[in-house]
Amino acid sequence: MRSLVLAVTLVTQQIDPQALPRMVAAERAFAAATAEIGVRDGFLTFFADDSISIVPGADGSKVTVVPARPGLESRPEPKLPLPAQLIWEPFTGQVSSDGTLGWLTGGYASLTVTTREIVARGAYFSVWKRQTNGTWRVWLDEGISLPDVWRDASPFRAAPDPDSAPAATSSAAETLDQAERSVSSGGDAWRARLAEALRLHRDGKMPFVERDAVIAGITAEWKTVRYTLIKSETAASGDLAVTLGGYDATAASGPEHGTWVRVWKRDVTGRWRIVFETSKRTT
Repeated sequence: MRSLVLAVTLVTQQIDPQALPRMVAAERAFAAATAEIGVRDGFLTFFADDSISIVPGADGSKVTVVPARPGLESRPEPKLPLPAQLIWEPFTGQVSSDGTLGWLTGGYASLTVTTREIVARGAYFSVWKRQTNGTWRVWLDEGISLPDVWRDASPFRAAPDPDSAPAATSSAAETLDQAERSVSSGGDAWRARLAEALRLHRDGKMPFVERDAVIAGITAEWKTVRYTLIKSETAASGDLAVTLGGYDATAASGPEHGTWVRVWKRDVTGRWRIVFETSKRTT
């Protein structure tokens, strides 16, 4: 019993009460370094050893993940000074209650150094993991292009905790895999899981914010959808998780395939809710 109490005490002491601002600071340091030394070296500096990249397939079931660092290492070293800079700023995000897993999103732009002309713009999404030495490193980095520059401004604000899910949709005993299976066909089951204050990012579209706008946006694009789960990552505290995979949808223009990433967070009753989702069409 004494050893169990000691173990619980040690775990409690390791929880960082400033995990979110520390993760945000790491994101800003990541952006500042990349603006100076380029994408290859900036990303290699801040990507975790176990970081992953999503690889699209011919359809949603063929999506895979691979280690991210080898692809970065194979890129040529940038010529300095940089002719263009990739810049970004964290806007909102969350961390797990144990301070080990979190996500951030915000706008990004690529600018020519001489004229400051914007040559690319979009919204990034990053998943961060706290390392054993206490530093934060990127586990997954995904982004979408936007038709216009990101409109939300600083300062950073924590994403709201999810509202309580209707009791009929799930239970606190439900596992993450069960929650994912329940929304694999989209529709009403997926809509019932959406938190009120969630964000949805779709490549080529401005971000959809809050549940009604998200539902309207997806309903206008897809008649049907099927999500295939490829990988998931859950905080040891069990209250925040990231899932990813491929999708196959029926759009007005015909069949559509792509990739997706979803953030789940438990509400105050312990039920899983979707607080963020991003997707990119690939075929």
